[in-house]
Amino acid sequence: MKKVNIVMKATHAWTQEDEERLTARLVDNFYDLINRSEEDGLYWTASQCDLIELAHIVWTSGALMDRRGRPMDFQTIVHHICRVLHVHEPRNPSSVVSAVRARKNVRVGPLRERYMQLVTKAHIQDPMRLEIRRGRRPGRTF
Repeated sequence: MKKVNIVMKATHAWTQEDEERLTARLVDNFYDLINRSEEDGLYWTASQCDLIELAHIVWTSGALMDRRGRPMDFQTIVHHICRVLHVHEPRNPSSVVSAVRARKNVRVGPLRERYMQLVTKAHIQDPMRLEIRRGRRPGRTF
């Protein structure tokens, strides 16, 4: 029986190319998701902060364009991704990013580093997909 590692040691053993591949994958995911409808029944299972941090990574890449060919602004990216993934949209997404950067909890590292660990150590090529589930839209009760 093959041994499966349950824990990973925190190391910084990835290259700039690895980070660029991760960013490209995130941009592709956001492109796909933003062009979907909330009726598709996709739900974000991780924290709102993680989703907003991912949106910020995608925004800083400048790779998503609006209909006029201009880079999408941060607020618009957040609005659309929260709508599709059924996440409460924060009033000020920039303050969420600032709070994430300021957190001092050593146990919760930056999302990019956590995802890079999954890519390089656990060989999970698309860690964001682990955080999305498909489900039925909750029915209304009267």
